[in-house]
Amino acid sequence: MIKLFKDFLFVLLVTFFFSSCVNESEPDNPIGFQWEKSSPAALGLSESKIYQAVTAARSEGFINSLLIIRNGKIASENHFNGGNANSSQTVRSVSKSFLSALVGIAVNKGILRLDQKMIGSFPEYSTSNIDPRIKDITLEHLLTMKSGIKGDESIYFTFTNSGNWIKTILELPLDFSPGSKSQYSTAGTHLVSGMLTKASGMSTLDFAEKYLLNPMNVDIKDWIRDPQGIYFGGNDMFFTTRNMAVLGLLYMNNGFLNNTQIVQSDWVNKSLVYSGGSSSVWGSLSNGGYGYLWWLGTVANHKIFFALGHGGQYIVCVPDLNMIVAATSNPYLDFGISDEHERAVLQIISDYIIPSADI
Repeated sequence: MIKLFKDFLFVLLVTFFFSSCVNESEPDNPIGFQWEKSSPAALGLSESKIYQAVTAARSEGFINSLLIIRNGKIASENHFNGGNANSSQTVRSVSKSFLSALVGIAVNKGILRLDQKMIGSFPEYSTSNIDPRIKDITLEHLLTMKSGIKGDESIYFTFTNSGNWIKTILELPLDFSPGSKSQYSTAGTHLVSGMLTKASGMSTLDFAEKYLLNPMNVDIKDWIRDPQGIYFGGNDMFFTTRNMAVLGLLYMNNGFLNNTQIVQSDWVNKSLVYSGGSSSVWGSLSNGGYGYLWWLGTVANHKIFFALGHGGQYIVCVPDLNMIVAATSNPYLDFGISDEHERAVLQIISDYIIPSADI
């Protein structure tokens, strides 16, 4: 009898939680893409598991939003720390997966080629003083983090505090020969933005709005530029959580959205294939690897692909469950604390959100 009473109280608590949260974050005019809303139960998700996920996210303190989508509909949406559905922030390296889509569009249009040499876009910096191996770097090396350019903890603040980011990046010696192994480098993805700017004759923002963001009906609120005006490739795009999640929906639909093939399906498929190297374990993620500026792996026995940003910004796609989870967190942290926060968000997804569909 006591157990039945406790179960009844828990059901009442969960029911009250979801009924009270339906409109707590809903502004009068949501910005950008218009999501249809439903409920966890209507979308085949365990309400108790979702309640546990939201409770855990709130208790962390650093998580700003948690959005759970299934079958193309919002099952649960929660904003913390004073935010709402129209709050935007930098999504940090989630921007890299947006950049991947832009490159795919440019490749399809013949503007860029995967095998083209990066240095050809910057002849003004091709001098005898640079590491000669830099001339071997291709666009594909940059997309797969195999360029040999130094990693973020080594040079991120070196180039972003300089007066000419691209020149500074190219004047630094490489850590290894292009293509020989992998190393995560935002400096490398900034070069991709520069390549796209040079090849298209448009700013990366103008190209993004014309060919990706406007067709998706996604608003970008801000995007940092370098001193030469090149938009920061792979970092510091500002979105609402809802608009950030639309990229996941686009890729779950093989590049098709709003009755338009925005990104070619073959590029989507190519982007989500392991680019080589050994698989890794990171927190609750196993079989971790990299495609074209997308992360790959397995969580809670389900294959996922995901965009990941410093501090705990996520778009996690679970194809076999038709599920997308988007989260934003405090983005202004040192590397060590950032890693802890990123693992913590993924752990909530692994412990509660993905299992919520296994009912």
